[in-house]
Amino acid sequence: MKEMEKIAFDMIVVLKVQSVIPLLMERKHLSFKQALQYLYASELYQMLENEATKVWHYSPMMLCTLVEKEKTSGQLILPDHV
Repeated sequence: MKEMEKIAFDMIVVLKVQSVIPLLMERKHLSFKQALQYLYASELYQMLENEATKVWHYSPMMLCTLVEKEKTSGQLILPDHV
């Protein structure tokens, strides 16, 4: 990935995180810090950081739902479609 592409992708990840955190705070009754820890400690976040996985295509609501299911079940299951 070229440097400018990496910078642009990193910004997409930041924007996705900024959109997911308030949803987690509301749905899970977490503080801002707790919501960040909840997301950052997930397999979903690791995949979100990897452009090749295309997880960044998912909506904030879908990302929130996926991380909640991952935390509940102990495994991350991605939908077949974006």
